[in-house]
Amino acid sequence: MNDPCGPGYDPATGLYHIFFQWNPKRNEDGTIAWGSIHWGHASSKDMVHWTVSGVAAIKPAPWYDHLGCFTGCLIPRGLNGQQQQLTLIYTGVTKPSLHYTLPYIRQTETLAVARSIDGGRTWTKQRDNPILLEPPAGLSVTGWRDPFVASWPAMDSLLGVTEPSLYGVISGGIRDKGPTLFLYAVNPKDLTKWRYLSTFVDMSLSYRPSVWSGDMGVNWECGNFVTLTSDVDGSSRHFIIVGSEGSKPPYADSTFTQYPQPKAKSSRPERSLQWMSGKLHGDISVTGSMSPKMSYDFGGQFDHGVLYAVNSFHNPLSTKQIAWGWITEDDLPQKLVDRQGWSGMLSIPRELSLLVLQNVTGTLKTKLKEVTSIEVEQDSTDTFTIRTLGIKPAESLQSLRQGTRELALSGPRGLNQSDNCLVDVQTHRFELKASFSVSNSCSNIGISIFHTEDLDVKLATTIMLKPGTETLTVRRPDSTAVDQAINTLDECASFTLFSFKRSTGYEREEFEIHAFFDESVLEVFANGRTTISTRVYPASRRCWGIRFWAEDSSQESRLLSARAWDELRADTTVS
Repeated sequence: MNDPCGPGYDPATGLYHIFFQWNPKRNEDGTIAWGSIHWGHASSKDMVHWTVSGVAAIKPAPWYDHLGCFTGCLIPRGLNGQQQQLTLIYTGVTKPSLHYTLPYIRQTETLAVARSIDGGRTWTKQRDNPILLEPPAGLSVTGWRDPFVASWPAMDSLLGVTEPSLYGVISGGIRDKGPTLFLYAVNPKDLTKWRYLSTFVDMSLSYRPSVWSGDMGVNWECGNFVTLTSDVDGSSRHFIIVGSEGSKPPYADSTFTQYPQPKAKSSRPERSLQWMSGKLHGDISVTGSMSPKMSYDFGGQFDHGVLYAVNSFHNPLSTKQIAWGWITEDDLPQKLVDRQGWSGMLSIPRELSLLVLQNVTGTLKTKLKEVTSIEVEQDSTDTFTIRTLGIKPAESLQSLRQGTRELALSGPRGLNQSDNCLVDVQTHRFELKASFSVSNSCSNIGISIFHTEDLDVKLATTIMLKPGTETLTVRRPDSTAVDQAINTLDECASFTLFSFKRSTGYEREEFEIHAFFDESVLEVFANGRTTISTRVYPASRRCWGIRFWAEDSSQESRLLSARAWDELRADTTVS
């Protein structure tokens, strides 16, 4: 399985839905890999416990999608706005090899719809499919797929629309110019009617403002848009999230490097998961018509590991934007993928927000205005308000803690070898929350997850902050005992701690780690704004505890608190 598709909530049944690209059979050569793409389907009342359908919701069949049903979205209404109906909008594919490096052939990617009148149990494709045959005329594109549809009041305002409308984006790029989103107005009373508005973002090839923002690539996939409003000061910012094909690695020693390494013979594809924020505006043509556009003001990498193809929706119950991504199988050699009998999974749901920090005075090292993943607004002669994309685990996941072994360390505690800073986590199914104070003399600080009884650090998974280089790193265990071809290179992200001016003086932000470990998947969230998702393949199925530590010449760094929930379990049924 790969891309999450059509996440959403159906008010008629009280069910959340998530679909996913799915190849239900091994390929002709016997391998478990990407192939004949169907849509799998799961539903849930709480986004934690899921019922997975044993049959595909939609599968390749007619001429316009006989080689695959690619990513798309869910609209919780009928084609003409009917209640108690559901509509899927997706990309139908008629060509086996679609890639931005290849010549683009029109009508190999089309827009199609399917509907359900029984709460999502069965789906029927629209008789008049495809509803769009090809990209807009006159454009030489590198791709045109993965529709996303939602309301967007800010776009209504820009266009002077008085009755709330729907907008759709289809992801791709313009040959020799750069990646973009193709923006359409969608008739809410007839979802088959799409009116082309513009190439929504004007982006140069492989645009990379700095190491803080990553590479925007050559062609975009799975584009989403959302306006987020802060609970702190009421400000709002517009965001888009995209999968960027052709993006280069930010670090020479990252897992995205294309150079062979002793511990990793295979490399990951040249792609990354990016977000950007900007202002909506209209470009006026010589004829007086207006094309909606979005500027690039600041942006960053949505995840610094294996996560890709994020899809999101507005949860009407929590009023939060909830996102899922695809956890890839890129780090395993094909023979091990075939042996385990499956490939790929969905991430935990993530909650997106506009993160606002006030009275900021600086970072660990870099000048504030050089950090291109934040917006910097000066408040006074020496303080600033900064804004960025907030990403944290969805609150619904807290129900996983029921029935677990809860472990805790109170603080503050020293972090030297002699200090007893270890929690007795025993499985590879746990949630962890920890916070640290980081002194000026600290060179490294973090946690080590032990996979062997002798607590061998070489065979442990380590999450650490290097204040001097402003780098967050996940160091994975040596897996040569399992297979020498497993990719175990470090995952790296640019990350800093901010300092603040308070009434009592100046203080530094705490370093906060929130992590979920699920057998071979580790998802790390740092301070609610930086994430790393990765795959870990320890030789032992048991965990031998988590140690908190620091390398600090002054011995002033402290563990402030730590809490773990061991033996997580979420029931999944197949219907």
